[in-house]
Amino acid sequence: MDIAIPDDVAAVVKDSILREIILLESKIYLVKIEIKQFEEKYHLASPEFLKKFEEGNLGDSQDYFEWWGLIKGQKTLEE
Repeated sequence: MDIAIPDDVAAVVKDSILREIILLESKIYLVKIEIKQFEEKYHLASPEFLKKFEEGNLGDSQDYFEWWGLIKGQKTLEE
């Protein structure tokens, strides 16, 4: 079943989708900055941190949970 969408409605939908894409890209950019700050603070790349943290080899620091959440959040945003 085909549905005809008027051009003015299609333009609004396109603009809305574009705005959402820009917002997602901005969120991803900000999350990457925060992740980079943790990597620099702890002198550890995120993949290595993630492996050690999920194996239980780093402890229960609030920073570690935040870092872990940022990594998981970035993955969700990118998907």
